[in-house]
Formats: sequence, structure tokens, C-alpha cells
Amino acid sequence: MNLIYLIILKNYFISIIKMPSKRRNNGRNKKNKGHADSVHCTNCYRLVGKDKAIKRFVIKNMVDASSKRDIEANSAYQDKEEPYTMPKLYVKNEWCVACAIHGRIVRVRSGEDRRVRYVSKYRSDKRDEMTTGLYRIANLRVGAADKKFKKTTEEEK
Repeated sequence: MNLIYLIILKNYFISIIKMPSKRRNNGRNKKNKGHADSVHCTNCYRLVGKDKAIKRFVIKNMVDASSKRDIEANSAYQDKEEPYTMPKLYVKNEWCVACAIHGRIVRVRSGEDRRVRYVSKYRSDKRDEMTTGLYRIANLRVGAADKKFKKTTEEEK
């Protein structure tokens, strides 16, 4: 029910008027597929389309750092060359839009900011274009990119 078409018949001429859309992808990543699988929200267990769900992949340690040291000290597998590595938890969280906003995983953005797309993979030679146009580099702090590539001289020290 995203698109509502209005058909006007006038002197045997049919014109179709398309309703305005809030987002260019209508909040989905489906494109030319007819049907997308459903997944359950991690928080409320609501069924939401796999392409519409907000997804984050989380890698966590099974135990905290202090317990990890105790376990490694008392471990039967004590080898200096190849120490035992603790396994990690790999979890893919998928939220519905309502829970993602409520849990502050995503924020509500203004109409102009909604056009900005956050990309995680980009070509290094296109870095300047990614920071100025309608693209932003995901998880990059403002000003951090300039500090990383800036050379320091002895006079500044």
C-alpha cells in the first residue's frame, strides 16, 4: 500500500498520478524482487521483511577481561608459542523500525539528512568525494580523517 495510483479518465485519455514517496527506496532494499523473506525482530519478535529490518552484526567476548585472565592462567592448554584463544559470540541482531528507533540503534533524521547515504566500503582515491557529497563514511568521526593523514613536523611539537 506504499504506492497509491489515481487514474483520471478524461476524453479517453488515461493519466496516472503517482503519490509522493518519503524515501527513494520506500524503506526497503527489495528492488526488483517480488517477495522478501520475513525475519523476527530481536526485541519484540514482530515479523518484518528481511530487506526492511535494521541489521547489526555483533562480535562479543564470552567472558570479561578479568575472568579471561583467570581462565587462561588455570588452563590446561598453556603454550607460549600458540596460546589458547577464547571463543567469541557472533550474533546478528535484526530489529523492526519501531524497536530500532526506540533502542536508539538508528535516529530520526530530517528530510535533507535522509538523502545522505552512509557507506562502509569505499575506494581510497574517492575519499574526498565521499565526505562532501550525499555520501558519508560510516563510523568515521568528524575531523578524524584529517588527523590520520596529516604529517607532523618538528616545529609543531
